[in-house]
Amino acid sequence: MEILPSRPNYESNHLAPNVDSGTSIGRGDYRDQAMLETDEGSTGSALNLRDLLRRYWLLLIALMILGASGGFASVVLTSPKYRTRLLLEIQGVNEAFTKGSMDGAAFDASEVGIQTQINILRSGSFLRRGADRLQSETVPLAPTGRDLFSRLRERVNPATRDPLENARRGLITALSTFDARPVNRTKLIELSCESTSPDVAAQFLNSMAAEFKEDTVRSRMQTSQKTSEWISAQVEETKSKLQESEERLREFVQASGNLFAGQDATVEDTKLSQLKGELAKIQSERIARQTKYELVLKSPPESLPDILDDPALRGYQQQIGALSREKAVLETTFTSKHEKVRKVDVQLGMLEKTYKNEVATILKRIQNDYDSALRHEKLLVSAYSGQSQRVGSGAGKAAQFNALKREVETLRQIYQNLLVQSNQAGLSSSVPINPIRIVEPSNAPDAPYKPQPVINISFGTLLGFAMCVGFVFLREKADRSIKHPGSSRRLLNTPELGVIPNLHLDRNGVKKSSRAVTLSAAKPGTLPLNGDVGDPGAAMVSWQNAPSFLAESFRGTLASILRNQTSGRMDKTILVTSPGPGEGKTTVVQNLGIALAETGRKVLLVDADFRRPHLHHRFSLPNDWSLVDLLSQKIPLNEYSPDRFGMKTGYSGLWVFPNRATQENVAKLLYSPRLRAIFESLAEGYDMVLVDAPPILHLADARIIAPLTDALILVLRSGVTNRESAVEAYRRIREDGLSVLGTVLTDCDSNSSLKRSYYYDYVKDDRA
Repeated sequence: MEILPSRPNYESNHLAPNVDSGTSIGRGDYRDQAMLETDEGSTGSALNLRDLLRRYWLLLIALMILGASGGFASVVLTSPKYRTRLLLEIQGVNEAFTKGSMDGAAFDASEVGIQTQINILRSGSFLRRGADRLQSETVPLAPTGRDLFSRLRERVNPATRDPLENARRGLITALSTFDARPVNRTKLIELSCESTSPDVAAQFLNSMAAEFKEDTVRSRMQTSQKTSEWISAQVEETKSKLQESEERLREFVQASGNLFAGQDATVEDTKLSQLKGELAKIQSERIARQTKYELVLKSPPESLPDILDDPALRGYQQQIGALSREKAVLETTFTSKHEKVRKVDVQLGMLEKTYKNEVATILKRIQNDYDSALRHEKLLVSAYSGQSQRVGSGAGKAAQFNALKREVETLRQIYQNLLVQSNQAGLSSSVPINPIRIVEPSNAPDAPYKPQPVINISFGTLLGFAMCVGFVFLREKADRSIKHPGSSRRLLNTPELGVIPNLHLDRNGVKKSSRAVTLSAAKPGTLPLNGDVGDPGAAMVSWQNAPSFLAESFRGTLASILRNQTSGRMDKTILVTSPGPGEGKTTVVQNLGIALAETGRKVLLVDADFRRPHLHHRFSLPNDWSLVDLLSQKIPLNEYSPDRFGMKTGYSGLWVFPNRATQENVAKLLYSPRLRAIFESLAEGYDMVLVDAPPILHLADARIIAPLTDALILVLRSGVTNRESAVEAYRRIREDGLSVLGTVLTDCDSNSSLKRSYYYDYVKDDRA
């Protein structure tokens, strides 16, 4: 029965003896390296958790218990820490009373002010004052914790029972962990600290808050008092200076003959100002009259505004116009000498003369007004010049007067401000308001915030788990051995003929300990893989008494070996070797021989190990006559009887050609032409010949014998054969141009989940 889960393309992976070794080696090196890297990645990422748990459960439990114990010890050996907090509110009081004053007692509740108070609280001197207050006002209390860990701490460190020592240690811790920080977007300050005593933690914060309140009030009162005293002294001093300045101003005015009539000017200044105003007025009037006069000189009288606007002149003009029209009418009828015409001429002449006289009068008046204004202006200019000279001579006295006056006004203003500030300072110091308010006092916490037994013990357990995982991971990554079925197929790109389970099951299918396996390696139900001889006849007893799935694994391997027999390829002589010793090649040979014999074939097992032969012990056969003896003699092979080429094992169809260790030159025997003739004779006398050869990496024997056989099987042991050895062995086989049937993985863990991928659950021992 074919057992492998998948069947690789045998023909594509089988190397014929006549393949060009140079070409195939170059490609093989690259492929071997690539397959090695691929196998490393696949095996590294395909760790079987159940298998790992089965192998390392004891280490996992031990490390988790060790970690939990460490966490428990850390809880016992670590002093408990109690954390508490207190809230203060910074109130902006007395601002209405001290606004605009020089009093520093106004409490600043801005962000800068709150940060200033926090820095004061954090200062070393203030912390010492809080500690001194705590020690003077409180009495040390005995430790209150009576839980399991507290009792254990008292046993480990008896000093913790002393109230004084407990209070001292708690105060030291509170001082080192004290912190003050603002609460965002509020006027609150949060005080916090840690201590080994819950009472000390709460009392220390309350003492700090009380000391801070009292210090703030005391500082404010002292500042207000000093400010009031300073302002009072300034008021008296300013008052004295003001009186002196007013006296000096009064004496100066009297000495100047009362020239300073107003607050801002003297009598002369006033006169000068009046003359200046009159001069400006007359100059404006003169300019206006001059304009009229110049207009009279340059324009005809009829166009002047004074003439045009005069009602008498307009009346004359109307009468003259009427008479002129009447004369014109008369002249159309009468001559100029007519009485009516002459009468009209007389009237017209009188009106025109009167009109001209009135116009001349107006023009004369305009001229007289201009001359009068000009004379008045000259007089005022002269008077202004004289007054300016008199005022200039008294400018020094005016400057002195102004300076004395400004001094008096300045001192009077300062005096008034000081009086206002003095009143505000007195009012501020008399208001009994504290700008600090305790919003939430500190209370002794019921339980410490660290260490927390559950967290510490859990963390220790997880740390032990992590250490175990790390150890297993590193060990598995460092383990370069081939462990799982299919690894050799991926690594070497060659068929995996079969998987032989490990022997950690007794005949009833019950798991045995590793020690029991070692002690019972040769007992019924087990097969030795490490080269141990065991009891005589162990091969037959093991085959008969081992669990049926073990025999089925060899039958499945045999099915993979014989799959080419049906396609016309006959590999009668097969060499079985391994990269190193103790990998199960002899066990594979003996059990494959039994499985072949069950098929009705005549099978011979040849022990080709000239240094450590074991095959005859497995079948309880003597080795008085062996392969060494046949090679050493000179008698032609055709003269030997058939029984000299194999011994019966007691199992139908199975013979063994034993060997024994020799002191002769083994290389001489191996390179002897007689060895080839012997193998040819054995192939003619038996249906199948299985050759048990030494490890291919340690000795050259297998590489010398292999060309004399039809094919080769490479045995790998799970957990023993490392990948580098397997690749190197396979590389040597290919370099020698040998035909490789495939690999056999022995000692595979039958308890892992991989067991379900094969046939161990399907075929159950009828004795189980």
